Amino acid sequence: MRNASVCLSAALALCLSAAPTLRAEEAPHAAALTTSAKPLLRHGIFRFTSYPAAWTAAQESNRPILVYATAPNCPHCVRMIKETYGAASVKQLAVESFETVYVDRAEQPELAAKLKIRYFPSTIIVAPNNEVLDVVEGYVDAATLKQRMQTSFAAHERSTRK
Repeated sequence: MRNASVCLSAALALCLSAAPTLRAEEAPHAAALTTSAKPLLRHGIFRFTSYPAAWTAAQESNRPILVYATAPNCPHCVRMIKETYGAASVKQLAVESFETVYVDRAEQPELAAKLKIRYFPSTIIVAPNNEVLDVVEGYVDAATLKQRMQTSFAAHERSTRK
């Protein structure tokens, strides 16, 4: 698990270095998007579809990043969105404590490849410093995911108090 975390951390750093830069003419439009009172959330939970954008937000909020990776025609992915992420306790914890990213392999094949995602669905929890806190491969129920999210969040909190 340690070697996989190191490889994943390196892949996440690569995602950040490959992030597109904002051109001057795009700045007013981007500012208008970020100043809205309430962001639109995909499936009511995922704020970002870009890992670099989530990482930037994590730098400002000091919250860990929760990455959910899905694939088209994946029945377990659909089930996990509906049952696991649809559970009020998971949704509340995710929205209040994490920067959330939705990665669809069909829409972002390069990002899915850089993240070295082997199984769908996958949930990856990453500290703001790009340290991988947990990797959940495959479908898990709401109670299991909530427990792993809480454990990861507690580890993040302990590491920031040092």
